[in-house]
Amino acid sequence: MGVQTDTSLSTAFFPRFPPEAMRRAPSRALRWFDRQRQRAALAELDDRLLSDIGVSRAAAEAEARRWN
Repeated sequence: MGVQTDTSLSTAFFPRFPPEAMRRAPSRALRWFDRQRQRAALAELDDRLLSDIGVSRAAAEAEARRWN
């Protein structure tokens, strides 16, 4: 008895990553949403973490208020 080498079975359990649908460049809306998420995360950092990355509290708050 030989080992079954049908590749269609393995792709059912191990799909491509990232999925084909996500290989396209992200849309403008998704990029905007991601930037807004990052700005919100920046606003939540404490002063010690901001100083670690070289950003002042004023600059972080100004960036967090941006909408474009």
